[in-house]
Amino acid sequence: MATPYISMAGIGKSFGPVHALKSVNLTVYPGEIHALLGENGAGKSTLMKVLSGIHEPTKGTITINNINYNKLDHKLAAQLGIGIIYQELSVIDELTVLENLYIGRHLTKKICGVNIIDWREMRVRAAMMLLRVGLKVDLDEKVANLSISHKQMLEIAKTLMLDAKVIIMDEPTSSLTNKEVDYLFLIMNQLRKEGTAIVYISHKLAEIRRICDRYTVMKDGSSVCSGMVSDVSNDDIVRLMVGRELQNRFNAMKENVSNLAHDTVFEVRNVTSRDRKKGPGYLI
Repeated sequence: MATPYISMAGIGKSFGPVHALKSVNLTVYPGEIHALLGENGAGKSTLMKVLSGIHEPTKGTITINNINYNKLDHKLAAQLGIGIIYQELSVIDELTVLENLYIGRHLTKKICGVNIIDWREMRVRAAMMLLRVGLKVDLDEKVANLSISHKQMLEIAKTLMLDAKVIIMDEPTSSLTNKEVDYLFLIMNQLRKEGTAIVYISHKLAEIRRICDRYTVMKDGSSVCSGMVSDVSNDDIVRLMVGRELQNRFNAMKENVSNLAHDTVFEVRNVTSRDRKKGPGYLI
């Protein structure tokens, strides 16, 4: 296999006495879609915030393109080609498609010694990027008028315009229809062919099987297993995520419910209302 573009080794992150990450290892290769799996609270989002420069790790090393870093800031992470698309999209509805693509980084040109915004060049580059991600919308269209899936494509375009080598997607299909998911996966496959790596966070195992090449499972702030998606069953993934067999977990839940079957959990007696001063007693 090719040299990894990203390698995170022994990553830890503490917030005061709370150890959100204990020891996490993650390797991401160019041109792969890598599933990052785990229950809520396993540390997936915290790890991605470390990778994208939002959080500073307490320990561990991040290697990007064969260069070691003890920490990253958001600017450096972007310069190294790491982009992140959060579950809550960051596009601004009140701005146009073009304006969203260039927030905080307008292209300029000099006229008579004065820097002015080069709208023409920005439009040319923006149109080429929309073509790359298959987004057929007017550059002057307000983002508020776009569908959720089109907004997501716009987020991907924004990230690629920063020359992203790795795109982190956090639950990208949570608000999409089946048809919109198909469209997103079509674009993801195209990016994979172009050599872009994608870290894909999702709880939907059917999607993981459909689109992802490799996986890493996290549990309680640590990475517990990595491998090829094709080599592991859904039951194995769930067992790694929760720490025991799924059937055993359901059996324990059934046993707890059975033990409560004869216990009173809610009781109402002598209910009164405007129409009936006294009602019958109820026992549940």
